[in-house]
Amino acid sequence: MVRWSRVLTILSITLLELSLTPRVTWSQAVANAPLQVSTLSVFLDCDDCSEDYVRTEISYVNWVRDRTVADVHVLVTSQDAGGGGDVFTFAFIGQRALIGRGDTLVFSTNASTTNDEERAGLTQTLALGLVQFVARSSTASSLRITRQRLAAGAPGMQTMPSSDRWRAWVFEVALGADLGGEQNYRNREFNVEVNANRTTAEWKTGLETSLDYSSERAIDVEEVDSLGRVIEADTTYDLQRSWGGELVVVKSITGHMSTGFRAAMGSSTFRNQLLRTEFMPAFEYNVFDYAEATRRRLAFQFGAGIDAFAYHDTTVFDKLREAFPMYYAAVNYATQQPWGQSGIRLEHRGYLNDPAKRSTELNANMNVRLFRGFSVRFGGEYSWIHDQVYLRKGNPDQADVLLRRTALLTSYQYNLFFGISYTFGSIFNNVVNPRFF
Repeated sequence: MVRWSRVLTILSITLLELSLTPRVTWSQAVANAPLQVSTLSVFLDCDDCSEDYVRTEISYVNWVRDRTVADVHVLVTSQDAGGGGDVFTFAFIGQRALIGRGDTLVFSTNASTTNDEERAGLTQTLALGLVQFVARSSTASSLRITRQRLAAGAPGMQTMPSSDRWRAWVFEVALGADLGGEQNYRNREFNVEVNANRTTAEWKTGLETSLDYSSERAIDVEEVDSLGRVIEADTTYDLQRSWGGELVVVKSITGHMSTGFRAAMGSSTFRNQLLRTEFMPAFEYNVFDYAEATRRRLAFQFGAGIDAFAYHDTTVFDKLREAFPMYYAAVNYATQQPWGQSGIRLEHRGYLNDPAKRSTELNANMNVRLFRGFSVRFGGEYSWIHDQVYLRKGNPDQADVLLRRTALLTSYQYNLFFGISYTFGSIFNNVVNPRFF
């Protein structure tokens, strides 16, 4: 015989459990379902981020240049903080298949934060915010969250998407003008730049072209009448024109070696060059792996080629045109560490048929945080110049010298800088107050 009291007790407990269980509607089930996308496409909208460093450290997504084709739009904004640093706000906005998903993260720096610490913190914050989106991509199963750097060619390293109709080419066109003057002076400047570059793991191609035009007119009033009208005046004109183009093609050989060539063509009234043409194959060896280039680099370069000139006026060597076989050698060291950053470059050029015609340039810079809040920066460049084959014959007049209308004979050129900074006080940097400034 069934005891109805026991049945009623069990039924009551069951109804109670059902009433306490959260109800999931069909729309909620669809919203919570894991959406799958292919390799995640991300658009980074940030003016202060080191994009080369970011792309090197976060190589398991596709970085795109157009936000409308991105799965995630990362908008990074910054505000000056009360302690002298900055507060960066990361807004992660899901798009397309990930629309409706998002997050906001914050990263702060203080007055003594180095450039390396800042970019590392920005990149780490960016990587953390992308985790939830990468988890819903087809590459999530092969991704491990780790601090270990992926080796070159390993699964997940950045590759060019097959759907890119531009085949990794990026183009840039820039126009500029500067107009000014007064009653006795007028200045006109115009410039145009057209650049194109393509970067893949195997090839690097860059094309840069520029056109610059400037003219100045100055009136030196020598005599006026009783009404202030100009009777006699001397007008001085200065016209400068230059254009140039440079093509650089580099082929990766190994993680330490690459080869390529540089081809250049240009013209300059200042340097008395009606046309200059240069072609130079070159070779580079980097002591450190290229994958570490954003952290440290020690590269040796060597090249040899041809340098040809056609001049506006006869040179001091009685030439209107000439060509030189030339060589080029350089060593470049750069590092960016938690203590700061530094770099030094030594470059030497010379003509094989005339060893006396040569030039050497040394430039260096360093920014070091010696202790909390105290930083020192210094550097400069010095050039030994013995290859001014383009100098005009004859002595320049006074206007040429004062207005720098033409290059002058020199055996050296230098530039130096030095600075220190010291910040002290509260190390806390949590408050943002944008009022007034």
